[in-house]
Amino acid sequence: MRDIAISVYSRLFSFVFSMFKLLPLRRKTVFLSSFGNNAWYVANELGSTDNQPVIFLNDSRCRIDFSNTTPARKKVYTFETANIRDMIMSIYHLATARYVFIDNYVGVFAGLRFRKEVEPVQLWHAAGAIKRFGWTDPETSKRSRRSQERFQAVYDRFYWLPVGSEKMKSIFMESFKIDAAHFLPTGVPMTDFYFDTAAVAGGAENVLHQYPAARGKKIILYAPTFRKDQLNRQNISLNFEELLNGISEDFIIMVRLHPAVRENSELPEHPRLIDAGTYPNVNELLAATDILVTDYSSLPFEYGLLRRKMIFFLHDLEEYSKKTGIWAESADFFPGPVAATTQEIIGHINDPAIDYNQIDDFNAVWNEYSDGCSSRKLINRIYK
Repeated sequence: MRDIAISVYSRLFSFVFSMFKLLPLRRKTVFLSSFGNNAWYVANELGSTDNQPVIFLNDSRCRIDFSNTTPARKKVYTFETANIRDMIMSIYHLATARYVFIDNYVGVFAGLRFRKEVEPVQLWHAAGAIKRFGWTDPETSKRSRRSQERFQAVYDRFYWLPVGSEKMKSIFMESFKIDAAHFLPTGVPMTDFYFDTAAVAGGAENVLHQYPAARGKKIILYAPTFRKDQLNRQNISLNFEELLNGISEDFIIMVRLHPAVRENSELPEHPRLIDAGTYPNVNELLAATDILVTDYSSLPFEYGLLRRKMIFFLHDLEEYSKKTGIWAESADFFPGPVAATTQEIIGHINDPAIDYNQIDDFNAVWNEYSDGCSSRKLINRIYK
């Protein structure tokens, strides 16, 4: 029944899209975002050199405020079925835009037939991958044939995929079953931030301004990825009370759950524990962070560019590997100490050692093409 409902909705969306396709194609750019980090940098670079209209379509998970981007001619809409007016305007702009960018799996794309001049760009929301997705996800093989056909129809709409490395290119090819000719070795746009020392310093200052209790402290960011069975509310296995008691008072802990989790979990009240789940820009949070504690998240692929300490809390490695799957357990994927308990995390935090060679090797694998000019290189390729 769920497959049928999705199919009916997709057909309705496609019908409205086909009606709008009767209108002339316009020289404008549409960004459909679930995360928005890559779209932010591409839009700013585009706005600095081009005066074409830019349309931002944001689904409920997107925390980025695009009203501050550089394009002078821009509009922002909510990409949600409940907002009928914005949804109709979104379909209109998707059907009449010369340039289309997305940053996630968008189910309604399965039934869309873009004009031959339009080559949608998939600005995937991660610079690398630890967890499996697409056809490599163990649960994909268990889905209905109708679902599997819909998945591939969406993947087939990804005409261009900019990548930061040959490693990520090979993962995309296996996960989406896409030919090598569709990949652009331009680097990942959002990584431009980490090559701009002024931007990094300014981003860190923005975080401290938002959370003044963190000023003068060393910041530990705990940022786990989602679990498929905990999308409404995530169960946090880290014992914050034990952790805070085991580390110096010079440290403060910030917590940020994955955007896919619909509700933030309730955190214990403590003056050195901050819920940063609503902070819009994850790049700025990473800029302010002294130690990143995560698990199977993609954040290390960006954070590695700062060459700071990472700790991987893999308390459910066996279960997660069965349900979602990970690519490997090597240093290429986990460039820092691994912990299974809160006590082990405490030990790694209290140990100041950082293996910089391991982090540099990690960056060489995953940030091969990201050099601080990724947004400009992508725009030159797509628009010129």
